[in-house]
Amino acid sequence: MVMLPTDLTPKSTQKIQTRFRKICSDIPVPESLDLIKELRKVEPQSMSGMVPIIWHQAQGFLVRDPYGNQWIDLSSGIVMANTGHAHPVIIQSIQEQLDSPLLFTYAYPSKIRCQFLGRLLKFAPSKLNKALLFSSGTEANECAISLMRRNGLQIAPQKSGIVSLEGNYHGRTLAAKASGGNSTLVDGISRQELHHFQLPNPNSLTFDASLDATGIDPDCIAGVILESIPGMTTIPHPIKYMKALRTWTNKHQILLAVDEIQCGIGRTGKMFAFQHYDITPDLITCGKGLSSSLPISAVIGAEEVMDLAPPGEMSSTFGGNPICAAAAEANLRILEQDGLIKRASSLEQSLRQWISPLIKKHHRVIFQADGRGLFFSLHLRNPQTGQPWVELADKIALECVRQGVLLFLTGRGFIKIVPPLMINQEAFKEAVDVIINVMDEELAKCTNR
Repeated sequence: MVMLPTDLTPKSTQKIQTRFRKICSDIPVPESLDLIKELRKVEPQSMSGMVPIIWHQAQGFLVRDPYGNQWIDLSSGIVMANTGHAHPVIIQSIQEQLDSPLLFTYAYPSKIRCQFLGRLLKFAPSKLNKALLFSSGTEANECAISLMRRNGLQIAPQKSGIVSLEGNYHGRTLAAKASGGNSTLVDGISRQELHHFQLPNPNSLTFDASLDATGIDPDCIAGVILESIPGMTTIPHPIKYMKALRTWTNKHQILLAVDEIQCGIGRTGKMFAFQHYDITPDLITCGKGLSSSLPISAVIGAEEVMDLAPPGEMSSTFGGNPICAAAAEANLRILEQDGLIKRASSLEQSLRQWISPLIKKHHRVIFQADGRGLFFSLHLRNPQTGQPWVELADKIALECVRQGVLLFLTGRGFIKIVPPLMINQEAFKEAVDVIINVMDEELAKCTNR
């Protein structure tokens, strides 16, 4: 499915004023169109797929535009604001670092980077005792892939292949793109030319059947990378599959890297989503919710793997930037002190209870509702075609925005529910009620046609 630029035609909306939501204008706001159109002139069209509202302020679980509208945020930006937008403790930590003054360090030692890494590694399995910082999740995944290849080539000269899972996403640079998606070509290059191989979706085959279907030679494989829970679906992998995968990688001296960029840092009701499978990976990549604010990502692994690259061969100009590190260190403190990991698990149970009647009522259309913690999706299927109902899902998301609940367009036929972990339960219930009401209305229209 190729997403199109969102329509900029203002649509009349019912005026809404509750404790958490306020809609007082047409959406998109007519006065906002000049700015949005100017951005579309100077940015590529790839930036025009989200709902056309101007972000002016974002605090906690609320997002506001400059025109008096306010939304309950069920997007966390893009699954980023795990501890909420603009948390005062994070702002204070950023301000203190600004006042130090120290804004840049590259690979030179700094106290704040040491403090943050110490706190981050406390959450990791004990054998994963070193971490390296970058700016984006894509960078972290590229690093993990490089480390797996370095390790494989120490074992045998042909051991450089990377295996990934169909339907997972790892970023937008070459190796990350080769590991993600479904296409056999990556920027016009055959995936196999890049020594990347994909296994079918784990929900369709057992692990052994997947290997048989692809004929992958383990002697040529250096590593496996997968999202612990795929961001494109929020549907967990089968536990038996994950355990079989871990057994296979151990048997053949293959490293296992788990991508926790979206699903990690408490979002699924555990610090890391791989913990739902009772396995231990060799490498963990994380980002987004790592700071809930500024750009920072990390690769976590065991010393013998992390030290494979000699000095000067594995670093990042802005990795571990002191301001970003200060924000991330504060973010992890908040996550722990406020009990947000347990809160994510508790709110999942509430969400399942609230939407259960909707799923029963529309079971022919809502063919799957799944996730862990506050990493959850409702998957819609057109009963006439049996295909994901992309148009309806995005229409529902846009209508929810017009009613004061911020969702992002997936372009894949599902409604993604990923609010900040600190969301007020009353506000969360109000937002979910909006989704339920909108889905009821839209599905009634489809039935009456």
